[in-house]
Amino acid sequence: MVIQPEWSSSCGLFYGDNLLIMQELKKQGYEGQFSMIYFDGPFNSGWVFSSYSEELKEEIVDPWNEWKTIRNFFNPGDYRNDYRKRIEVAKHLLADEGILVFHTSQKEGHYLKVILDEVFGERQFLGEVVWKFANGPVYQKAQFGLNHETLFFYAKSEAFTKKAEKCYSSVWDDIGTYDDMQAENTYYATQKPEKLIERILDMTTEAGALVGDFYCGSGTLPLVAQKMNRRWIASDNSRIAIQTAVKRLSTLGIEASVHQIIEDFNLEYLQEKEYTKRSEIPFSLYELKGLKRELGDVPIKINAFDYTDDIDLIGDHSVVYQFIMPGRSCKSSRVPRPVPAGDGLRVSAPFEWIYFHLKHGKIEEYNYHVDQGEMEDRVKRSLLRLNGNWIKEKKRYDHYERWIDIFGHSYVVRKERKEGENWARQLLLLEG
Repeated sequence: MVIQPEWSSSCGLFYGDNLLIMQELKKQGYEGQFSMIYFDGPFNSGWVFSSYSEELKEEIVDPWNEWKTIRNFFNPGDYRNDYRKRIEVAKHLLADEGILVFHTSQKEGHYLKVILDEVFGERQFLGEVVWKFANGPVYQKAQFGLNHETLFFYAKSEAFTKKAEKCYSSVWDDIGTYDDMQAENTYYATQKPEKLIERILDMTTEAGALVGDFYCGSGTLPLVAQKMNRRWIASDNSRIAIQTAVKRLSTLGIEASVHQIIEDFNLEYLQEKEYTKRSEIPFSLYELKGLKRELGDVPIKINAFDYTDDIDLIGDHSVVYQFIMPGRSCKSSRVPRPVPAGDGLRVSAPFEWIYFHLKHGKIEEYNYHVDQGEMEDRVKRSLLRLNGNWIKEKKRYDHYERWIDIFGHSYVVRKERKEGENWARQLLLLEG
C-alpha cells in the first residue's frame, strides 16, 4: 500500500478507513510519534449519520457507513471488536509519554473502558471527564434523559508527565454545548465546540507536538491544532466530513490536499475479464496501471467499494467501473460509476445511484424499519428535482477541473494543454 497523493507535510488530511490509514502510518515511520490521539467515533446508538441535501430536499448517507451503523447496532460485538483494533494501533502510534483521549457516550462507554483497560493497562487510566453538551435532557427515555458525553484519558506508559499548572474539574459545564456554536457552526451534525478541543490540546500537548484525530468529522481538531501551533494528522471515512474539514481549514488560508491509501494491482482479484476488490481501499490509477500491464487494452469490468478520481484522467471506454453497494438482501449490488461527459455527468443507473445514497430507515424499539414503497417515491421525487443536474461544485485548476457531485463523489476532468506540457504525474504512470 502507498499514500496518494505523495505526502511530505507535517500535517495531513486523509479520506478512508482509519484502521488502514493508521496501519499505513505505522509502516511509514509514525510509530511512537504522536503526543496525543483523539478518538470521537460512532457511539453505536443506532443513529445513522446523514446530511441534508438542499438539491434533493432529502437526508443523504454514505451507503456503507449506513450499513455498518445498522450492523453494529444489532451486533455490538462487531462494534467493540472494530474499536479494539483501532485502539491497539493507536497505542503503537503514541509516543511513550503520549495520551489517548477517547470520547464516547453512556451506551457503550463502560464496555469500551474495559477494552481500554485491557489494551493500555488499568494503571494508565488518568481520568474521566463528563462534558455537558446541553442544558436539559435531549434524548429522553421514560424519566431518564441524557445531556452529557464522556471522555476517557489514558497514558501510554509511566513516562507521561502531568502539566503541573493544569488541573480541571471532571465535569465540564463551561465549554458550551452543541447549540452554542454560533459563528463556528458548520451544521455538521456531530461538530464539537472549538473550546472543547482547545482544552484537550492544552491539557495534553505542547506547541509543536504531533496530534491525531482519526474520526475528524467536521475538522474541529485539525482547525484548532493549526491555530494552536500543533502538527496534526486527521482522517474520516465520510466524503462530506472531509469536504467540510477542507472548507474550514481554508478559512485559515490552508489549501489542504486530501490523501488516500491505495494498493498495488492484485492478481487474486482478477477473474477472466472482471476485477473485483475485496478490500475497501479505493481502486486507483496506480492499480489500473498493473491491470493494464497484465491484460493490455481489452474490455474489463472493475468492481470496487470506492475509486480515486484520477481514473478519469484516462478516458478508456473499454473499462467499466462499478460500485459495490450494500444489497437489499444479503447479497451486495453493483451500480455503475457516473462518468464525466461534456459539462456534466452521465449516470447510467440514476434510480439506483440515488436509491443507495438516500437515508433508508430508522431504528425504533430495536427494529429497523424501511418502507420500500416510500423509498421508491422519494427516489422518483429526487430525480425530478435534479433534472440531470448531478454536479454540486466545480473547482478549476491549471490543467483540470475537479467536480463534486451531490453525494460528495469526486471526478477529474482534464482541460486542453500545450503540446509537451507535463501536467499530470499520474498519467505518466501508464505511459512509463
